[in-house]
Amino acid sequence: MFLGTPFDLNRRWWPRPGCYFEAVIPGIFVRLAQVPRALAALSLCSFLACVTGAGSGSDDAGGAGAQSLAGNPGASTGNVGQAGSGSHLAGASNPGGGMTSSGGGSTALESCTYPNWVAMKPYLAGDKVLYLGKGYIATMDNPGYDPTISTFFWAPFACEPVMGAAGATSTGGATGGAGAPSTIACPALDRLLPHGSASFDAIFQPPWDGHVAKALYSYSALCAAIDSVPAFKAFANSGDSTKDKRELAAFFAHVAKETAFLEQTDEAMQASNAADFHGRGAIQITGYSNYQAAGDYLGKNLTANPGLVSTDPLTNWQSALWFWIVNYNPGTAGVQNCHQAILGGDFGQTTRIINGGIECPGTQSAKDRAQYFKNNCTVVGVDPGSALVC
Repeated sequence: MFLGTPFDLNRRWWPRPGCYFEAVIPGIFVRLAQVPRALAALSLCSFLACVTGAGSGSDDAGGAGAQSLAGNPGASTGNVGQAGSGSHLAGASNPGGGMTSSGGGSTALESCTYPNWVAMKPYLAGDKVLYLGKGYIATMDNPGYDPTISTFFWAPFACEPVMGAAGATSTGGATGGAGAPSTIACPALDRLLPHGSASFDAIFQPPWDGHVAKALYSYSALCAAIDSVPAFKAFANSGDSTKDKRELAAFFAHVAKETAFLEQTDEAMQASNAADFHGRGAIQITGYSNYQAAGDYLGKNLTANPGLVSTDPLTNWQSALWFWIVNYNPGTAGVQNCHQAILGGDFGQTTRIINGGIECPGTQSAKDRAQYFKNNCTVVGVDPGSALVC
């Protein structure tokens, strides 16, 4: 009898499938059984009561006595509609809870209570971390890549800041806790690195698993070394942002190549305390003459104690800065040092000064150095220029 009727009636035709069992099915049974008309009329009344909302529950509230979603702010949002029978709204929009009003609001965010990202700590797909106060989730297993640089392995993950929560901040700054992105103040470098020591750690993340940087190569020791000698303060400090960022990127590229991304302190895994003059430290200074010249400049007897270069963090970085800013290698590069070469925009020349007799011209090793330089330029936000391979 209702065929052809739109039957909108405030959305009450479809919401309660129980209506068919309460009214329609008994009606059919009544007709088939040929019982008195009174029972058929009762079936019809039951059907009308069902579709007009009378009876045990309203679909807008989900059950007897339940209020509308918008009108019941005090109710548990994860259990809307559980009070009555036949409700189809009970947590259907968000089985995990956090469901908002029927007006279409967004799902509630998780609190930012994840641990801070830690460089060189292995992570599994699905792990969540905080990095500079923002949430990130690992999309793939990785050995501790920087979430803002290695975007193939990490994706942003929105969360609600919680003041005072372990590992969380509301300002996006460093927390100072374990694994905080940046806790070391270094005016000489922080102005060039977007996230201070966290960017330093990210630059030295190699393309292999199981990376562990040696304590010899600490960021704080590098900062102290720059401030330890007046001439070293010229490092990446010309006043030209492009030149300074390129110098930082170039220096770190060569350090990565010489030390296997800070994993090796001594050449060919030789002993630090050996009395010989094998390659040691960030730039792997080699040979008696270099140890003597560096020691004389720094006021340290490195010929008598060469192991200082690969055991003492300050001496390590001082020897590298001496080679970069003070030392010349006239045999392969004329009268120019690395500092001067990179200020002139010639990264290839820095390779020639460091190891030109072996790597130039155009060996794969020289190309690797150039690639590391380009990667570092991306981190610090500068164009690498040309003249990249010796």
